[in-house]
Amino acid sequence: MAESQIDLDKTLTANQLFKIYKEDGGTLNFSEWLTREKTKGIFPLNDGLNQEINLTLNKFKTKEKDMGKTVLGMPVKTLYIVGGIILLAVVARQIMKKK
Repeated sequence: MAESQIDLDKTLTANQLFKIYKEDGGTLNFSEWLTREKTKGIFPLNDGLNQEINLTLNKFKTKEKDMGKTVLGMPVKTLYIVGGIILLAVVARQIMKKK
């Protein structure tokens, strides 16, 4: 495969491109090769994979925002639920005592 074709192929990962480089007779190790590619302005990254990673990171960031504030390390939503259950238990106990 020609060098220019490899550089334009954004469907391969850096490891796959490095393997092709080695098969073509390259002598650099992976970190040296990657540094050389970056200094040339070529970033051998798999665009599809990077988009998936960014989507996953955005989902986690959204979940963190949805959790809202925490009190003593616990999400406020969880504290509301636990508080509601305790309140219902106290009310039910008072009703049972009256009967």
